[in-house]
Amino acid sequence: MEAETDLPYAALQRMVLAHRDALDDLAETPRAALVAACGLAEGPVPPAPRPLVGLGLLHLLARFCEDAPLVCFIDDAQWVDPESLQVLAFAGRRLTTERIVLLFAVRTNGRDPGALDDLPGRTLAGLNHEDALRLLASVASRTLDRRVADQIIEATGGNPLALLDLLTDLSVRQLCGEELLPEPVPVSKRLADYYLRQDRRLPSETQKWLLTAATEPSGNLEAIAAACTALGLRDDASHPAELAGLARVGTTVTFRHPLVRSAIYNGASSHDIRSIHGHLADAAESRGDTYQRVMHRAAATIGPDDGVASELEGAADLAAGRGGYSARTKILLRAAALSSTGKDKDLRLLAAAESAAAAGSGAQASALLRALPVEGFDDVTRGRILLAQCELDILVPGGEFADRVPRLLAAARIFRTACPQRAKQAAAQVFWALVQADDLVDHASSWEAATEARLVCRLSPGPDLPTQSLIALSTLVLDGHAAAAPLVHSAVRQATALQTSDDDVLQSFMLIAYAAFLLREPTAAAAVLKRAGHSALNRGAELAQCRIDLLGAHFDLQLGKIQEATVRLNGAAALMSMMGLPGAYAQMVISTPALHGWLGSEAAAQEDSLTADARAAGYGTRVASRLIRTVLLRASQGRYVEAWDAGQQLRYEDPFFSGSLFVPDLLESASRAGDRQAAIRLLDRLQAENRDSTSRWAAGLVERGMALVMEDGTAAHFDRALDFFSEPALEMDAARTHLLYGEWLRRRRRRNAAAGQLSQALEIFHRLGVPGWSERARRELAALGDSRHESTLPASLTPQELSVARLAAAGYTNAGIAAQLFVSSSTVDYHLRKVFRKLGVVSRRQLQNADLDGSPAAPVP
Repeated sequence: MEAETDLPYAALQRMVLAHRDALDDLAETPRAALVAACGLAEGPVPPAPRPLVGLGLLHLLARFCEDAPLVCFIDDAQWVDPESLQVLAFAGRRLTTERIVLLFAVRTNGRDPGALDDLPGRTLAGLNHEDALRLLASVASRTLDRRVADQIIEATGGNPLALLDLLTDLSVRQLCGEELLPEPVPVSKRLADYYLRQDRRLPSETQKWLLTAATEPSGNLEAIAAACTALGLRDDASHPAELAGLARVGTTVTFRHPLVRSAIYNGASSHDIRSIHGHLADAAESRGDTYQRVMHRAAATIGPDDGVASELEGAADLAAGRGGYSARTKILLRAAALSSTGKDKDLRLLAAAESAAAAGSGAQASALLRALPVEGFDDVTRGRILLAQCELDILVPGGEFADRVPRLLAAARIFRTACPQRAKQAAAQVFWALVQADDLVDHASSWEAATEARLVCRLSPGPDLPTQSLIALSTLVLDGHAAAAPLVHSAVRQATALQTSDDDVLQSFMLIAYAAFLLREPTAAAAVLKRAGHSALNRGAELAQCRIDLLGAHFDLQLGKIQEATVRLNGAAALMSMMGLPGAYAQMVISTPALHGWLGSEAAAQEDSLTADARAAGYGTRVASRLIRTVLLRASQGRYVEAWDAGQQLRYEDPFFSGSLFVPDLLESASRAGDRQAAIRLLDRLQAENRDSTSRWAAGLVERGMALVMEDGTAAHFDRALDFFSEPALEMDAARTHLLYGEWLRRRRRRNAAAGQLSQALEIFHRLGVPGWSERARRELAALGDSRHESTLPASLTPQELSVARLAAAGYTNAGIAAQLFVSSSTVDYHLRKVFRKLGVVSRRQLQNADLDGSPAAPVP
């Protein structure tokens, strides 16, 4: 106990008294020293030396471990008297064969127990982020928003007691993300009392200094010093707090633990807090920091104050640049709380809902929209509400993707003359909604969207990026590739220019990147997405970042860039988890069957249910992706009739249907399946789209299509296609062209030339990690009698079996493999039993030593 710290052998006495009956079994000399030290008998003068007392304790402990192992736990060792601690350490250093553990727990902020310095130890900080998340998830009785969980962990420093206390102290609406957490996050009474006891022991001036430091969230030393001067505090007021280890003064003021700051701030009276916020506002004004002046002034204000509310609203955009859309949401909510009129309050709540949606906080945005009155708004405000609700359709499960397109078009028409800037925002969102809905879209098309976009831009022209991007994409849709190409190139340059604002980039990136990709210019599309990623990071725009990842994966899959697509899909999955979307909903969005088509994986059992869910939600991208997977998979196997059967179900007349990007694959399937008329029609479309194009990718696809369809000049077309596909980004198309060229040469008995083309195809397929395509190239080489290229699938493992084997060898459980491959655990068990039988192994440990290096592991989202 802390009160007995100065009483010699107090702790030892408590230990020995609990086991007094065992003292009789000890040897006389160490027993006498031990009982005398504990005050249980008269002792010699001078007292027995401490080593002898320690020997008595060692013998006592050894007596207890004769029948069973013994753990001796000394909690709060910083309060143990020095004499007892030295004796315990003496015994601890002499434990050899005894089945004894001495475990000391010491608070780092307490008195330093130097007697333990030479004993093995470890510092227990707060839980790391992932462990803290697991703890919260294991005890939360309701859905816990991931963002709220992150705030709790940061505020508590991972302290387990504080984590669990906050779960009971916060409201249900706060925990699910509908309401903001207070800043700083409050501490439970137990921990608050603990830290406040330390604070109250300090001089009153030091307590006021600590409160001032706790009130300045950034720890700005200049601001704190100025406020303390205004409060009349001495320059050395911080010194006792530093000696007590509560805070440290450097270039900024930092607290020993986030909970210390929280306890001090939340433990003060509201009057004192407002007073200090007022002084900090004055200090910010004197140094010209308008943002901090407004924030502190708002915190010092009681009741409605329209002047402060207006200043806060003006600071909200600056907050987005400093702390992202989440910070902007907090400021707008504070501005709404200080508004005296219902109209101003509602408009600020709507703006807060828009920011919350951009930050990916669906629960909060939904709650804010529900708080708005049903009627009484003008057309512009109604349009804004409609836009915000459309955003929530993809943040709150149950939304209808296909229905978003006509609703967003309706919003654009509402804004058309009243607010052209928002009309352009709505028009841009229509195109993204088209990508998601694909051919499931209801009563709308990209031509209708482009017509509306063109009309809005003619009514309100301008050189800004949102306007120019809409002009470029609408021109491409309505007038064709040749007319749009210079406009798209200009928009790409503008989007990637440093002077272009993040907000303009985030509104326009999808239009420009998609237009560039439709022009078959993947490098330009990638550059726009890269810049958009930086803008999303700067703005804290998690919803936009998720879209960037999904669109990038969409492009990567069309290029056959498996690894890159996997990374992007994993990133999107992490963001969806962060935004609190249920796993099943996120899986519907990110489990892209086309990826498995490249990998040579057959349909998993759960794909039917995922596709049914996607169709019910109007998420056409996934529905189309399943057909694309079949086209790619059967083409890789040379089963072109089946590939073309699936391909004919794909719609590609609208450039925003996924099938339009895979026209070259459909052309190949139709040609090799014997449907020459369909192949010619597809080639005509490919040529028409890319006439006058400067894209090497487009030119290569046209040449390969002509090689497949035309009867004359086939070899020359293949050669020209390979020349166009020489860029690194086009490796998959180069490999597929080598394969088709090699097959064509083999059927004409040009064996050496065929072997050269097929060998190059095999090398690239192997490097890109597409085992199904590698197997097809190998079969063609085997038909030439080339035995140098043995199968890379060990013991005839299928691509799916190889994926399961590799993950099992890496230590994944069946459930973990199922999650990685998006299959059921029973499917994993089925494949694993086949792997064991083929490889002649009986355990996962033996599997680790098997040769699984023949082909790249199949990456999965």
